[in-house]
Amino acid sequence: MTQSPTGPTQFVKSVRLNSTAMKIATGVNITDAAFEVGYVSASQFSREFKRMYGQSPKQ
Repeated sequence: MTQSPTGPTQFVKSVRLNSTAMKIATGVNITDAAFEVGYVSASQFSREFKRMYGQSPKQ
């Protein structure tokens, strides 16, 4: 079995961010989308989103 370059925590974070990004793209409010996938802090979500995608969720 081939190991991925990221650990399980990073994988879960990536799945959550991708899911949230898709919700935002369909018109769901940013904060609501973040909470729906398990984020409890909108600011933490925004930081992680920017780290992964290089832009804020509002862009």
